[in-house]
Amino acid sequence: MHYVTTKRGRLGAVIQGSLIDIDAASKALGLAVPCLDIWSLLDGPRRIQDDFDRLVKMAHAKNVACVNYVPKLVGSPLPYLRRNVFCIGKNYADHALEIANKMGISPDLPKYPIVFTKATNTLIGPLETIPLHEGVTGKIDYEAELALVIGKSGVNITKQDAWSHVFGFGCYNDVSARDLQKRHGQWHLGKSLDGFGPMGSAITPTYGSPLSDDTRVTCKVNGELRQDATLAQMIFDIPTLIAALSTGITLEVGDVIATGTPAGVGMGFNPMRFLEPGDEVEVAIDGTLPLINRLAFA
Repeated sequence: MHYVTTKRGRLGAVIQGSLIDIDAASKALGLAVPCLDIWSLLDGPRRIQDDFDRLVKMAHAKNVACVNYVPKLVGSPLPYLRRNVFCIGKNYADHALEIANKMGISPDLPKYPIVFTKATNTLIGPLETIPLHEGVTGKIDYEAELALVIGKSGVNITKQDAWSHVFGFGCYNDVSARDLQKRHGQWHLGKSLDGFGPMGSAITPTYGSPLSDDTRVTCKVNGELRQDATLAQMIFDIPTLIAALSTGITLEVGDVIATGTPAGVGMGFNPMRFLEPGDEVEVAIDGTLPLINRLAFA
């Protein structure tokens, strides 16, 4: 089960390559639509999610209102963000080492999670174009990441309870302007240019269960594999991140946490391999739908 938002802004679902039109399915099966959009699903009680899943599974089993899924049929699973994205820096040891010299920062691995944010204006969906921002930056880089979506608010969340607060996960690309990032010291400006936060194509629910450490995160640029790692390679695992972020700060329903990127970013190569106009970037994570975007042409 993968939750998507259709181009009409309605909640949909993808099962085994089929996209279910919820409106059409509800009419054909004589069942009420449990919720109209992803925010209604997130904000509603658990029974709403159960009713929605039941409708989707019934439609799929009966082949009612099903079409072949293709990315062009959906937008960002979250049509908008209520708050900035919580981002984790240097959360894979190999990545921390590959950028240390290039950024002029310490090669020491962090003792605590490094946290920054990306503004809400960064959000774009699958197949949407990443802006060039000519005259603003000349060093645009990709960062494949696993994003978490919070489903239950909480503060001072323990590691043991962390997964019960997670609604689901999906692909995220923490697009970065490396020249701005280095120039300003702190990372917010270099990370928050318009359109620098592609997300999607889906939010895949976890139902309170942890993801396997073997879950693989990859990134391809024009079909070339650049990044390839598993969650086991994280310095700080997901329960640790949620516990740290929620210490004295309430995590709200719909908050997005980007959990860090593995080695293989453009800056890490010698010579560096930043994105060029027209480059296609594909982020893929085991168990969810991939995310493809292209950098704008000059």
